[in-house]
Amino acid sequence: MNSRILSLTLAAALPLLVACKPQQEVAKYDQNQPPTQTSEKEIPGTNNPNDVSPVQAQSMIDDVTIGHKAEADGTIASENQGDDFAAGDPVVIAMKVGDAPAGTTVKVDWYGPNDTKLDQTEKGVNAGQTFLVFENPNTGEWKKGDYRAEVWVGDEKVSSQSFNIVDKKEAKG
Repeated sequence: MNSRILSLTLAAALPLLVACKPQQEVAKYDQNQPPTQTSEKEIPGTNNPNDVSPVQAQSMIDDVTIGHKAEADGTIASENQGDDFAAGDPVVIAMKVGDAPAGTTVKVDWYGPNDTKLDQTEKGVNAGQTFLVFENPNTGEWKKGDYRAEVWVGDEKVSSQSFNIVDKKEAKG
């Protein structure tokens, strides 16, 4: 008799257990999905495609170079590389992105003296793209001093390039 009551109770409770199944709070995503947003703060958890491991981010971006002019293929020739610029000269950052999945967003933050953020630019990586070039032509008001450009993928900084704004006679380009 007790086993029959237990069986009936379980049979009656089973639909309630199934109906009250807890829902997933975090949506699943495709592990191969590229980071499509950047963040200067660590994204918590691992269920977000924009939460990139430092190793993964570093593997997507190689050969970050700073200079005065990019070639048609996206590289900066050695004679155009340098880190001294006059106010008004464009500052060019080029990087190899051949290992980044198509759709990956890369961001460059531009900082001036006293860690003042001056500008930010984001670009997406296209399928088959080998190099990505960022140019900041808005340096006309920049004062002499130390500057830097930070390269970000997802929530990871992958490179920081230091450069200087100097007198025109000291700048190459």
